[in-house]
Amino acid sequence: MQRRERVLGFTETIWRWFTVHKRVLPWRDLPVQDDAERAYRILVSEVMLQQTQVPRVIVLYPRFLGQFPTLATLARASNADVIRAWRGMGYNSRALRLRDACRTIMDRCGGIFPKTMEELGAIKGIGHYTAAAIRNFAFNLPTPCVDTNIRRILHRTFVGPERPDGTWERDDRFLLRIAADVLGAALDGAPYHDARNWHAALMDFGSLVQTKKNPRWDVCPLTAQGLMKATAKKFPKSEVRIPKSEPGRTIAGRFVPNRIVRGRIVEVLRQIPSGLSLNAIGRRVASDWSLVAHHHWLEQILKRLEQDALVARQAGKFTLAD
Repeated sequence: MQRRERVLGFTETIWRWFTVHKRVLPWRDLPVQDDAERAYRILVSEVMLQQTQVPRVIVLYPRFLGQFPTLATLARASNADVIRAWRGMGYNSRALRLRDACRTIMDRCGGIFPKTMEELGAIKGIGHYTAAAIRNFAFNLPTPCVDTNIRRILHRTFVGPERPDGTWERDDRFLLRIAADVLGAALDGAPYHDARNWHAALMDFGSLVQTKKNPRWDVCPLTAQGLMKATAKKFPKSEVRIPKSEPGRTIAGRFVPNRIVRGRIVEVLRQIPSGLSLNAIGRRVASDWSLVAHHHWLEQILKRLEQDALVARQAGKFTLAD
């Protein structure tokens, strides 16, 4: 099959699938006229979705916006207020990066959301994909992008399946060129054929049909039409991957990474705003806590939390950072 024929078949098939299976998510099709407010809400959703599953974000996204409904309100927020509002999301440093990006937009851009990739990419905390997502979803400006779901669909369709260890034959630079080709073909003039809906279609297709594990080959229309180079027969069995080593220690017979302990500490300090001593924190986050044996371990974790501006130390107590 020629490349152009595959591109056209791909876009037509995805559009047909999307008209039937489109998901209504709270950060799409926002009934908001103000550009800055719409872009702000997209930014919040994209940061939340970086390391959190959609069902959890659906629940927590409205709650977060209820506390910080505008770019300006989040930009003014203290570290502690943002961390408390982020409860349930995990990876708390994301919340501070989000708040800092909002501060940059307020300070550098006067609260007016930039629209070019160059301007958006210059804001610390906004990478290539997030910048493109803001352009596509907030401003409906056609911008090729590759996220986890889009990468999977494009690679399987135009290159082939991933390797058994989960890595890809071609990199994102190559896939972005394909993304640009299919985006151009997808915007064919139909009323709903726009950048916003196209990228929503790809993401939905990747999360519902061409999933990471156990793709639904039986209901995949790209498979049915012979458009996808990856097939059920060619799909590799996943190799058992050796977990990457990371700092941590065994607690009550189970290895607990330090990143999990970090999350426990932040959660404890959310509940006790007045703060706790190192010893009191240790008793709450480690069931085998010993001040003598584990003091250095916990001290190092708390120092890192201080460096990340998540925790503050004063008069022998630790609190959420202001």
